[in-house]
Amino acid sequence: MLENFLVFLISVITAIIASYSTAQWSLKKFYSEKWWERKERAYTEIIDALYDLLQYCEIQKGDFGQGSGYSENKMKLFREKYNQAYWKIKKATDIGAFVVSSEAEIALKELRDRQRPNWDDYDLWDIYEDDYKYYQNTLEKIVNIARIDLKAKKNLKKFFNISFRL
Repeated sequence: MLENFLVFLISVITAIIASYSTAQWSLKKFYSEKWWERKERAYTEIIDALYDLLQYCEIQKGDFGQGSGYSENKMKLFREKYNQAYWKIKKATDIGAFVVSSEAEIALKELRDRQRPNWDDYDLWDIYEDDYKYYQNTLEKIVNIARIDLKAKKNLKKFFNISFRL
């Protein structure tokens, strides 16, 4: 009788420990996946914003006194996207370390704190060219950092659906 009780007790204790361990593992996996999704969303927003900044600079460089070929409404849309992207990058720079890696935060801070040309001393083309180079450099850094941080096995350029113009 005592032997049966001990077998029963051991079985119950084993079941409780297994259930508890499984629940803990499931919760840890759930939170880990949610955190990964949040990081992926943050990197996607940063990359999208950098791409919008690049697009605007490219349009402005191409314009250089000749007209962009876009309607005023389209240019207004590009300016609005540029402004939104600019503020997204500023926000991501300030709160980025909470979600993205410290390397991404550093890359964004370098972009924000870079020496800007004086609007009075340079042509607009030079200013947009300078901005374009910084945005492109930061975009490439962020994509590489995201690949490492998200442990992505695929090419993130395809994952984020972006193409670089080198």
